[in-house]
Amino acid sequence: IDALCPPWKPKILTILCDPVERAWSHYRMDVRKSQQRVPMTIPSFAERVRRGIDDFISNGLLNVGTMSLQDFQTSLANNSDVPSSPFAFPKNVTIEKYAQLFEDYKESKEGHLIRGLYAPLLLPWVKQFAADDRLMVMKFKEMWNETSVDEAFRFAGVADTSIDDERLANKKKKTTTGEGDHHANKGIEMSLDPTIQLYLKFLYQPFNRLLAQLLGEEWDGWGEYGVAEKAAM
Repeated sequence: IDALCPPWKPKILTILCDPVERAWSHYRMDVRKSQQRVPMTIPSFAERVRRGIDDFISNGLLNVGTMSLQDFQTSLANNSDVPSSPFAFPKNVTIEKYAQLFEDYKESKEGHLIRGLYAPLLLPWVKQFAADDRLMVMKFKEMWNETSVDEAFRFAGVADTSIDDERLANKKKKTTTGEGDHHANKGIEMSLDPTIQLYLKFLYQPFNRLLAQLLGEEWDGWGEYGVAEKAAM
C-alpha cells in the first residue's frame, strides 16, 4: 500500500470483532449468498470447522493430538466437568513465527477460521504502519460510542462530523447486544451450536491474548472466555 501511495502516507483503520462471532457471521453470510445466487451446496458449520482444524494441523498451526470437534462433543456429552482445551498448540511459537506460517497458509481454501487469529495477521501491518501512528485498531462493540467515533475522526485527520445522537445510540445498541451481526444476514434464522461455540473459544483465546503483546495493554483481557488451556503458546 505504501509503495502504491507514496505521497499520501495512507492510514489503516482496523475493526476487530469477537473471532467466534466473526466466524459464525461469515458462515451465515455464505448461506445467504448460496440462497440468492445459483443454488450451491454449503457444508454445515461443523464441517467447515472440521476442515479448518484439519488444515491448521497440516500447515503446522496446530499439533497432531488436537481433539476433533466430534470427539470434543462426545467428551462433553459424557462428562459434566468443565473441559480443558482440545487443542495441542505448538509450544514457544512467537507471533513472528505464526505470521510466517500464515504467509505459507494463505493459499488454502479453508481460510474461514484463520481470519479470526488476529495477532499474527496484524503483525505485518503493525510493523509497516504503527511506528508513525498510521494504524488504529478498534473493538467492534466499542466503535459506536462517542469517544471511539471522535478518536476515529482525529486519526483520519478529518473534521469532526456531527452524528445524530439517536442514530449513534441505535448503532451502539446493535453492536453491544449482538443485533449488529452483518445486516445482510438478516432473515437467516440459524443458531450456533453451543458445543461448537465452546470449541472455537478454546481455539481463539490464546491468540486473543497475544493482542495485548502486539497492540498494548488496553487489549489485555479482550476476548477472554474463561476457558482453561492445556498447552502454552
